[in-house]
Order: sequence, then structure tokens, then C-alpha cells
Amino acid sequence: MIPLPFTVIASLVGTGVSTLMSLQAQKQSLRYQQMQQDMLAKQYKDEAEAASIEMQSQEIARKRKYFDNLSSNRALMAASGVSLDSASYRAFLKSNEKIYKKDINTITLAGIEKRTNALRDMQQAQITKRAAKSNYKSGVATTIGRSLLSASSIGSEIEQ
Repeated sequence: MIPLPFTVIASLVGTGVSTLMSLQAQKQSLRYQQMQQDMLAKQYKDEAEAASIEMQSQEIARKRKYFDNLSSNRALMAASGVSLDSASYRAFLKSNEKIYKKDINTITLAGIEKRTNALRDMQQAQITKRAAKSNYKSGVATTIGRSLLSASSIGSEIEQ
């Protein structure tokens, strides 16, 4: 028969090894979660930058279109014999300018909204990363607590 102290020592060693393995697994899980959240945060940051670039590109394209149309309209009006100083022509130009400014405003607001959403998602990824660290710490405390309870029950078995 195996002496009692050997079984007790084996149980305690087994509990310790199991605890260390569990702690290592939790630590590795934390690393993976943090890497995933870092990648998400970078992706969202890139999306925010892309939204800014896209917004600027659309604004430039709209501005170019406005000035191209303005030049074409001036040439068309001059060729048709309409006075460029006429009230109707000025009203037409004013209307085009108003539409242009409205379009630029819409493009800008849409770009800001896309960028803001991406930055908000980036912040959420960073918060999730910090939460993973907190969960890790509480998981470690729980694992150590369970191990101590297990060791304590082994110790109480020895006393009996």
C-alpha cells in the first residue's frame, strides 16, 4: 500500500501543476484577446483615415465639377448671346453655387460621420482590451482561490 504522505504530496503537486497550467492558459488567452483588439483598433484607425481621405477626394471632385460646369455655362451663355450680367444668368449661377455648397456640406458631414464611427469603434476595441485584462486578473484570483481551497481540503483530509 502507498503511504499517506506520498498521496498527499502527489495531490498537492497535481493541484499546483494544474493551477500553473490554468494560469498559463489564461495568460495566453489574454495575449490573444489583446492582439485581436489591437488589430481591430488599428483597422478602425485606418478606416477613420480612409474616411477622411475619401471625404477630401469627394470634395475635390465636386469642386472640380462645379468649376467645369461654371466654365461650360459661361461659354454656353456667351455663345447663345445671353448677357452674362443679366439677372436671370446671375440667378442661375447663384442657384448652382447654392447646390454646390449644399453638396460640399453633405459630403463633409458624411465623411465626418464615417470617421467618427470608425474612431468610436477604435475606442471600443481599446476598452475591450482593457476589460480582457481585468477579466484575466479576476480569473487568476479565482483559479488561485480554487487551488487554495483544494489544497486546504487535502490538508484537512490529512488531519483526519
